[in-house]
Amino acid sequence: MYNICIKKEQYKLKKGQIKYQVVIVFMLGVYLYYLVYRFRYTINPNALFFSLLFFYADVHGFISLSLFAFQLWGQRARKPRPPLPGLSVDIYIPTYNEDVSIVKKTALGCMNIRYPHKTYILDDGNRPELAQNAAEWGCGYITRKERSHAKAGNLNHALSLTGGDFVVIFDTDCVPQPDFLDKTLGYFHDPKVAFVQTPHNYYNVDSFQFRVNMKRERYWNEQNLFYRLIMPGRDYWNSAFFAGTAAIFRKKPLEDIGGFATGSITEDLHTTICLYSRGWSGVYHNEILSNELAAKDLKNYHVQQLRWAEGNIGMFLKCNPLIIRGLTIPQRICFFSTIFGWLFGFPKCIYLVIPPVAAFTGMNPIRSFDFSFIWRCVFFLCVLVFGFEFVTRGYGKIIYCECFNTTNFFVVIKAAFRSLFGLFGLKSIFKVTGKGGHESASISDIIPQLIICLFCFAGAAWGGLTLYYGISAAFMGVGAVIFWNCVNGFFAVSVIEKVTKPHHKRNNFRFMGTVPVRYSVGEGVGSVHGLGVTKDINEDGISLVTFVPLPIGKKITLYIYLNQRILPCRASILYVASADLIQEKAFVHGVKFEELSDEDKDIISLYCFNTILPRFQHRFGKKPSTLVKLIFKFYNQERFRRHVRRKIPLPLVVQTKRNTSLAAVTNDISASGLSFISYLPLEIGEILNMEVITPSKTLIVRGEVRQVREITIGHSYFIGVKFIEFLQLRKQIRRKITLPLVIQNERNGSLAAVTNDMSVSGLSFTSYAPLELGTILDIEVFTPLGTLILKGEVRHTREVDRGYSYIIGVKFVEVLNCSENALLHRYKIVSRCKKGCHLSFSNKRS
Repeated sequence: MYNICIKKEQYKLKKGQIKYQVVIVFMLGVYLYYLVYRFRYTINPNALFFSLLFFYADVHGFISLSLFAFQLWGQRARKPRPPLPGLSVDIYIPTYNEDVSIVKKTALGCMNIRYPHKTYILDDGNRPELAQNAAEWGCGYITRKERSHAKAGNLNHALSLTGGDFVVIFDTDCVPQPDFLDKTLGYFHDPKVAFVQTPHNYYNVDSFQFRVNMKRERYWNEQNLFYRLIMPGRDYWNSAFFAGTAAIFRKKPLEDIGGFATGSITEDLHTTICLYSRGWSGVYHNEILSNELAAKDLKNYHVQQLRWAEGNIGMFLKCNPLIIRGLTIPQRICFFSTIFGWLFGFPKCIYLVIPPVAAFTGMNPIRSFDFSFIWRCVFFLCVLVFGFEFVTRGYGKIIYCECFNTTNFFVVIKAAFRSLFGLFGLKSIFKVTGKGGHESASISDIIPQLIICLFCFAGAAWGGLTLYYGISAAFMGVGAVIFWNCVNGFFAVSVIEKVTKPHHKRNNFRFMGTVPVRYSVGEGVGSVHGLGVTKDINEDGISLVTFVPLPIGKKITLYIYLNQRILPCRASILYVASADLIQEKAFVHGVKFEELSDEDKDIISLYCFNTILPRFQHRFGKKPSTLVKLIFKFYNQERFRRHVRRKIPLPLVVQTKRNTSLAAVTNDISASGLSFISYLPLEIGEILNMEVITPSKTLIVRGEVRQVREITIGHSYFIGVKFIEFLQLRKQIRRKITLPLVIQNERNGSLAAVTNDMSVSGLSFTSYAPLELGTILDIEVFTPLGTLILKGEVRHTREVDRGYSYIIGVKFVEVLNCSENALLHRYKIVSRCKKGCHLSFSNKRS
């Protein structure tokens, strides 16, 4: 009875699938009509081979679209169950020659997983230093003398030595989230589930396979279409496959098939087919639970693509899913689609070669480029382009996809021939994708694209000359060839431009994210201090954005707010550059950490993976289309704010009703409110006192929490605040002045302290005891001009030094001992202190 329920659940669709299925059927119908028309009316008998070659490319495209449509037909709705307690889980990190610093990040991420488990580093490089590091990190270490069958052999060797009932596999550069096991173990309530695969998500957005638009806050990754859309579609047919990493296995099914499959350089696909053929099932959990490095440059990207293409095509020749016993018909179709997809290089090559050949020789792949063909071709292409954009839900961008097809066509053709020669004894070699920094572009890596670029633009120019000088009168035919050459040339130029673009030389990726940072440069007279934000961060340094330029080469003290933890560190400023922030000026500083302990580096690294990266993915995630925005604008205008929210990262200090001081960075701000990300869940309706630091002034405002939304990845909260009262627009310059003072109040008694800074409107000092907001203080400030007696109100309290002291901000409400103009008197004090008296100050506006 249980198995029957599982079978019924298998084909349960997500809501809203019908509209995509209708478009898919329409696309296939139009494509089929176009093929019939092409075969009957457009084959050119005067260039028969040339024309049939072009028609073959169109037929190949129809087969590819049909297989693609089959995999997108349904998106399975899965709801994981909570994991059973007490399960025995082993985590494997297979490695060969990767840098120890990369292995360490993955090991720390695995050790940080909440569900009880054991972590093992499987070192095929047999490095003694890595064995010592593994012991320091708290990981098990396994190596072997005979390194046969590459990664699969390494995993099988570990299976024979460890005793867990479940095995998790993370590649060397794949860092998991703390809740990985909490989200995946629950699927194993079904005894037929052999493995659970999760998406591959790449975090180094400066790599070759990313396209990033910082202004629109969007990014596109070449692999997202497969892992976020195609794999969930395959899961609908019980055909999701193990993708090499970020997956968990039940150990019993692996023992049932003799361990991970060997004899192929794509052991993941081979293992999956063996499991399915023995009656086991797989699960695809479509949620990002780990992050890994993408190939950083074209050379390493081609190494990866060649290995995948050669391994997948080789599977058809060695372990054909169409004839292997035990697979269902949908599984055969899905796995054949995986293999067939790697043959796109042949039709792509045809589409790239035909236009320049037609331009130079006059041979036409079409019998006649008349209006009857042109309108059908344009209609066909429009249906395919717009239909593809619609059914891929934003994960597929036709221009980017064609750029990558132009990048990879020669590599996959090479892989097809290598797989064919493998039948005659040519052995495939497992090459590890490089994980280091960017390598300089080599001309040899882009020779095919350079040739295509040269011949396409030359063909377009030649076609133009034939029309200009009247050599050819076929205006529509030559015009179509010119246009086709220009399109192909554009894609080739895009590839060349991306490859030859200068890159930074950092070995460690800088995570793009805003973190509040307090800084202090120098001591005594001339020192500068304030609150800034990061532009990017890693364990080596940050890009610090401030509203005043800091001196290059100077040592700087930083206090980095990592959620509940404040991390103090010393650093040096390497460079400074100006940046525009709306109509104000800001400064970006390159800051390198100095004397940072390994423990502090690990804290920053985990914070980057577990907090900054999920926030970045949330911020740059899928957004409403332009059409949806227009519909809301004209038919639901009440949803739009009266004031435009500008996306500006400004330092922000928030005081909650529980007297908790929270440092944050604004997501956006307008005249009526702001939003920020918090590690604390605030309550709807809660009143906050906030200080927003801007380039020209500090905005002190009281606001009401109107929106609290949990960000599931990263365990953070989106807080939306509406302003209800502007308490102060502090334009006065706060000088860093060291003056003795005595504070008295009813609750805390008398307290001696020293001012941190002071202006005509208030001061701040450091206290060993926290003071409540709104507390009225009697203050005596001892200045060179005499003693100033005042009353002040506590406006903010911020914890420092991990709770051992507090920064108290006070606003003056009354001057008690000054008969003359109090404002003038206070100006005299600040002015005289600025001129001398051995007092320190800064030009920071706060």
